[in-house]
Amino acid sequence: MHRQPLRLLVPFLLTACAHQMIPGTQVRDTDENREVYAVLAELQRALSARDGAAVLALVSPTYFEDNGNADPRDDYGYNELRDHVLPESFAATAEMFVAFEVHAIEVAGDRALADIRYDSRARLQLPSGSLWDSHREFNRVVFSREQGAWRIVSGL
Repeated sequence: MHRQPLRLLVPFLLTACAHQMIPGTQVRDTDENREVYAVLAELQRALSARDGAAVLALVSPTYFEDNGNADPRDDYGYNELRDHVLPESFAATAEMFVAFEVHAIEVAGDRALADIRYDSRARLQLPSGSLWDSHREFNRVVFSREQGAWRIVSGL
């Protein structure tokens, strides 16, 4: 007869112990995860606005991209990103729409990883005319904490 109150209490206790998630994600809502998430939100805004200076403000001077393969011919660092990759990409792009789905954020000391799925659509201005290009892919963005702020070290 005394089981009824216990049955009502167990779901409440399980819910109270559940970790809160960052809205719209399955990422645990912690201060560090929120900080990394905020950088991703700013990156999404900067890419959509084709704002190279805003993208670079989020990137570490130690940035290095190997494009996920063993071919060193397509590797580049911060200077190439700043001087060639961003300016040339944005110059060829008339419009850009980017959305991120954040699937996971892992923070370990001064390093963090964010697994995202991104959707992008861009109207490219080519010599042959205007062309819409779209991508939907998974990506891992790697961060380091530098002077108290999270900076992207790979994964753009």
